[in-house]
Amino acid sequence: MGVIMLIEAVIIIGGIKFLGAGPKSADAAAGAVDAHDEHGGDAHGDAHGDGHGGGGGGAPGGSKDKKIVELQLIEMRAPNKVSGRTLIFDVSIFVSLKGDREEAVKTTIAARKALITDRIRTIIAQSDPEKLGGGSEPGLETLRRQIKHQLDEILEKGTIDEVLVPRCIPFRADY
Repeated sequence: MGVIMLIEAVIIIGGIKFLGAGPKSADAAAGAVDAHDEHGGDAHGDAHGDGHGGGGGGAPGGSKDKKIVELQLIEMRAPNKVSGRTLIFDVSIFVSLKGDREEAVKTTIAARKALITDRIRTIIAQSDPEKLGGGSEPGLETLRRQIKHQLDEILEKGTIDEVLVPRCIPFRADY
């Protein structure tokens, strides 16, 4: 009986070694480095300063095409009553995009400001306050994804690289 169990163990271990491929390297780490480089690496502050207009000195020539710029999309206060309490979320939302798209996006944002404001207000009003307040989602991934989806419909898909939410602060309104 012990010999049969030993033979079964050898067959199972041999089969696992033979059929099971060894561990594979993950490419996620390389993607993370590329995403960091895409945003300018350590020079992120430089890209931020040039992306807010002002018309001052920027990099000369065609480097604007490759440069990532940040545009303020909206700054607003939006209500949320999902939890039964009225909360007002004070939000500031920016978008990052390639420099060659900057003027077209600025024009479209200005022309569609009411629609963009309405869509973002609706997203905030329907969202779980726990996710908006940073409790269960400190990175506000759901909010960013939903806003990006709406912007892809309003603008052209792929125009916006990333939605940035530097401020999303809940205030109770029912004292």
